[in-house]
Amino acid sequence: MNKYILILIFFFINISLFSQEILINCGNPFLKKYSKQYFENYPHLKNTSIDTLELPFFDDFANSFIYPDSSKWTDKYAFINSDYAIDPVSIGVATLDAIDEFGNVYSHLTSMGSGIADNLTSQPINLGYQPQDSIYLSFYFQAGGYGNIPENRDSLVLQFKVPDTEWQSVWRAEGGERMEHFELVLIPIIEEIYLKKGFQFRFINYASVSSNYEPSWKSNSDNWNIDWVKLDKNRSINDTLMNDVAFLYNFKSILSDFEAVPWKHYLNYTGDEIITDSLSYVYKNSWGARQQINRRFFIIDKFTNDTICRSDEQGDSENIEISQTIVYNKLVECNYTSGFSQDSASFIIVGNISNDTVASRYNYRWNDTIKYHQNFYNYYAYDDGTAEAGYGIIGSAASIACKFTPLIEDTLKGVLIYFNKVIDEANRKNFYLTVWDDNNGHPGNVLLEMEGIVPKYSSEINQYLYYPLDSLIYIESTFYIGWRKTTNDVLNCGFDVNRPVRNKLFYNVTGEWVPSQFEGALMIRPVFDYEPNNLLSTEENSIIQDYEIYPNPATDILNINSEFPFEYCEIYDSSGKLLLRSNYNNHSLNISNLNSGIYFVQLKSDSKIFKTKKIMVLK
Repeated sequence: MNKYILILIFFFINISLFSQEILINCGNPFLKKYSKQYFENYPHLKNTSIDTLELPFFDDFANSFIYPDSSKWTDKYAFINSDYAIDPVSIGVATLDAIDEFGNVYSHLTSMGSGIADNLTSQPINLGYQPQDSIYLSFYFQAGGYGNIPENRDSLVLQFKVPDTEWQSVWRAEGGERMEHFELVLIPIIEEIYLKKGFQFRFINYASVSSNYEPSWKSNSDNWNIDWVKLDKNRSINDTLMNDVAFLYNFKSILSDFEAVPWKHYLNYTGDEIITDSLSYVYKNSWGARQQINRRFFIIDKFTNDTICRSDEQGDSENIEISQTIVYNKLVECNYTSGFSQDSASFIIVGNISNDTVASRYNYRWNDTIKYHQNFYNYYAYDDGTAEAGYGIIGSAASIACKFTPLIEDTLKGVLIYFNKVIDEANRKNFYLTVWDDNNGHPGNVLLEMEGIVPKYSSEINQYLYYPLDSLIYIESTFYIGWRKTTNDVLNCGFDVNRPVRNKLFYNVTGEWVPSQFEGALMIRPVFDYEPNNLLSTEENSIIQDYEIYPNPATDILNINSEFPFEYCEIYDSSGKLLLRSNYNNHSLNISNLNSGIYFVQLKSDSKIFKTKKIMVLK
């Protein structure tokens, strides 16, 4: 979905000539494993064909999660989200980009030209009408949004077909500029060839990957956001009003400085209040007349299903003028407690405006409700879990550090990191996982440094990978956690541009720490107090398996003893270059061609993640 966005280039003399801090192609922290679980549990939904739909056809994508609604769409390539749109029509959009339904970059895309990437295809619809029935298809679209701007050669295309015919293109938008707002398209369907039962329409996007020489940049790209798709009869070219009051955005975290904090830290914190005192509603009147709405909220303990606080029965009402967008802050007094666990808690914050009870507006009802999940587990987070971009530093000696000030003193156990997946996994290069203390607002002394670490892609929903520290660190105050690189490759870490975190991210390419130029949150989460367990296994945890290698030092043969099966073994040098790969799960490797030195061993498996081991080869 990104090649992204702002590129800030610093040119330095000598070895740092090409060093730069960049935001680049974004990944998708949901799709990789969510897709596997989704299609295993609902195999019939992967390519669904249902009976012909009757008019009206409508979808504002407010009632879908990750994938399009199977009752309306036949495929799963578009990504349904509420993060990529700038100034949305209503909450929820369908994003077409350069990755498939499994989160993989389409392998046929190149930097030399555009190719077809995603599809968003309607179910068959009954259009057995006459031209005078005045049938129109309308939708809103936006190029780029918070994602990557499609290039001039990229495009969004609308196509029509009926049974026993080929797809025909009827509308196209070219890339080249970021759109700050959505644009309405209204298309009459008067050709008799399309006025038949079984009519379908689809959106396709033409995309291309980064033309930059650097392979670790080549990830998702070319975002097109689509919203408020409506096909109906008895319309006209002047039918441009949506006649709805809809939420535009979800609630934000109730924490003033973080997206999430450890539950134990929150319970034992005695400093200034860190819970905000209000909930922020953002909604818009798209009617041609003033409307009155009523607002409500309630907050539920997710683990016990108890409602811990709510608005009064009447709620509160307001008149909204034509085309007016309202930002309303509701004062909320709530005691966030849970009897479920001393280790964790999770709350669902639900907001509601007046329901669409009139039959003509029934399809619009889903955008009247928003739900925000406020989690308290064992980590600190600035990000919301969605990467709109990727962050990296060019320069083999470059370092990145993210600043955290915990609420209480505690033991740092590890870190969760989300790395974007790129073509051919070109960002899987060794780095030094590093923890620093504080030196007057900048990273100071190194508290811990772990070598031989590489970006990996989790087998869990959110694609955060857990890296346990090989030594526990007792943290008393502000610290920094990040990495020191060993190659010129950018590691392409997830970056949340929707969370404007300031002065928390630093980089170092010349020996001096500099605050990042970009507002947003690096997707890195320090873990305290306890290791990720089953409570987190469906969201952020990937258990790293241990194994034995011997002899060490080795000369000609390296033996591997693993409790769990693996598919093959790889050996890298200290710069991250792959030197040797076994063809199958061979437990004895011939390393006679390796020179004396330090190397790193990695076992590869689709079902398990293994530790990286260091070996010494002596000749």
